[in-house]
Amino acid sequence: MTSRPFRVIDFTRVLAGPWATQILGDQGFDVIKVEAPEGDETRRFLPIMATGPGGEPGERMSVYFACTNRNKRSIVLDLKTAEGLDLARRLVRTADVVVENFRAGVMERLGLGDEELRRENPGLVSVAIHAFGDVSKATSSLLIDPDGWAGRAGYDLVLQSVGGIAALTGDPPRKAGPSIADLASAQVAVQAVLFGLLDRARTGLGCRRVISMLDVQHHLLAYYASAWLNAGVSPPLPSNAHPSIAPYNLYRCRDGWLAICCANDGLWEKLRSSLDLPRDPAWASLPQRVADRSRLDAAIETVLASDAVAVWDARLAAAGVPCGAALSVEQSLAHPLARTTQLGPWTFPAPPLPMVAFRPPPALGEHTAEVIAELGGLASP
Repeated sequence: MTSRPFRVIDFTRVLAGPWATQILGDQGFDVIKVEAPEGDETRRFLPIMATGPGGEPGERMSVYFACTNRNKRSIVLDLKTAEGLDLARRLVRTADVVVENFRAGVMERLGLGDEELRRENPGLVSVAIHAFGDVSKATSSLLIDPDGWAGRAGYDLVLQSVGGIAALTGDPPRKAGPSIADLASAQVAVQAVLFGLLDRARTGLGCRRVISMLDVQHHLLAYYASAWLNAGVSPPLPSNAHPSIAPYNLYRCRDGWLAICCANDGLWEKLRSSLDLPRDPAWASLPQRVADRSRLDAAIETVLASDAVAVWDARLAAAGVPCGAALSVEQSLAHPLARTTQLGPWTFPAPPLPMVAFRPPPALGEHTAEVIAELGGLASP
C-alpha cells in the first residue's frame, strides 16, 4: 500500500521560498507553485534560454527561475479575485504544508492569513519566510517592533548588510558571492517544514513557523557572535584568515591562490615539514601561531611563491594537509567530483541528497487545468 506524497502549496517567489520548496520537491513532495498572472518575477531575470530539447526553439525561460523551481507544478491564480481566493482555499484544504514569503502582513490582507488557513485545514504546517520576522504581531512584551521593521521588505543584500555578514567580508562592506541570506533561510524553512510534520505525526496538530531572515543571518555569525556576546571581543578586520586558527588563509603561489587550513598541532607539523619551515618557538602552539599570524603567513607565502598552485596542492594533499586551489565557478564545475543532473534540456548541479523526483521547471501556469481538475473543477463545493 502506498500513501500519497505530502502536498505543499507554494506561495513563494524570487529565491528563499522557491529554493526551500524545490528541496522538498526534489524529495518527492507534491509542490504546487501558485503564481500571479504575470508569474514569479524571476521568470524575467536574465539570461534567458530556449528550453527545447536539443536546442530547438521552445518555451523560453530564465536560467535563474529554472535553477530554483524544478519538481513543481505551476498554477496561475489571481489572488485579488474571488475566484482566485476560492481556488487557493480549496488547495489549502488538500495540503499538508503551506510556504509563503510575501512581506509580513500580505497574506492576512489577502484573506489567507494563518487563522484563515487553519480554519480550512487544522492540520496544516504553515511556514512563512519574512525578512525581519513578524514581531509586530507578537504577544510577548519582550518582542517589540517600535520602528516597524517587521513590515519592511528585504532582499539578500539588505539582509547580509543588516545581519553583519557584509562587514565581515570587506572594507568597504561586500556581500558574500552567493545569496547566502536567501539560501540559508531556505534551509531553515525546510527544517521548519520537516519538524512541523514530525510534530503533527506525534500530536495530530498543525503549526505555524515564521522564519526571520535576520535571525538566520545572526545564526550564521556563529563564533563571531559568540565572541562578542560572551567575551566582548569584536571581529577582526575582514580577511580570509580565521580568528581562532593559524595557518588558515588563502596563500599566493606562483600562478594563483591556495587555501591551507591547519587547526591543530599535528596538521601544522605536516605543513611545516612539507614546506621546510623552521621550528620557530613562536609557532609551537596554536595560540602562539594565531598571535604571530602575520609573520607566519609571510613565511608560508615566501615558500609557495616558488612553484605553481597545482604542484603545491598535490604535494600538501599527499602529506595530509587540508588544502585546495581557489577555483573559478567554471573550474569548480569541472572538478572531478562535480556532479550534475539533467532534467529535460536543463542541467543542474546535483543536490547534496539524492533526488526522488525528476520534473523539469514548469512553464507559467503549465499545470493550472490539471490541478483544478484534481479539485473537482472551477465550481466551489
